[in-house]
Amino acid sequence: MKTPLTDRSRPATVLICSPDPVFRDHLTRLLAAIGGYRAAVSVSPAAALQSALEQPPDLLICSHEPALCDGITLTTSLRGKVWVPVLLAAKNWTPELVKAAVTAGVAAFLASFPTEPELAHALIEARIRLEHEDLLRTKLRESEQRLADRKVIEKAKGLLMEQERISEDAAFKLMRSQSMTRRVSMAQLAEELLISMSNQG
Repeated sequence: MKTPLTDRSRPATVLICSPDPVFRDHLTRLLAAIGGYRAAVSVSPAAALQSALEQPPDLLICSHEPALCDGITLTTSLRGKVWVPVLLAAKNWTPELVKAAVTAGVAAFLASFPTEPELAHALIEARIRLEHEDLLRTKLRESEQRLADRKVIEKAKGLLMEQERISEDAAFKLMRSQSMTRRVSMAQLAEELLISMSNQG
């Protein structure tokens, strides 16, 4: 799946979430200097969550100050609702905070006021993680589809064996032969057989 973060044919929208106007302005200037990004801002995690759900940005950069702006909670809230890579900026990265961020699904880490090279590096890291996760999602979807196809084929084969009183091997060969003759996939043929058999029975 191509996104502006991965193909860069249009500017990527980056939602900056922080109650600190100096931080928001700093990141907006850095993104403009790096080029290829359009900044949008939000002053609170609640507003960022609503904005991300209504119109998902290509990337979210959130400051993490637990009392004011809890980036971990925001990242966790986004998960399962919309896929947005999150870069988390914090003043003090403790091992516990890193663990919580990774568990929440944070894509990359930033110092609270990153330099341009640091931000550029984190953006590259987020892009690479996004590409990797997209590949994993694609492989998962393909595996799920193959499993679903196999279940349909096995079910149709079982009904064919019962109806025609033939062996499993003979039923499979018959289905494969019809699949090749009709130039349809085994799964499609199996679905058609199941429909046909259920209408007869």
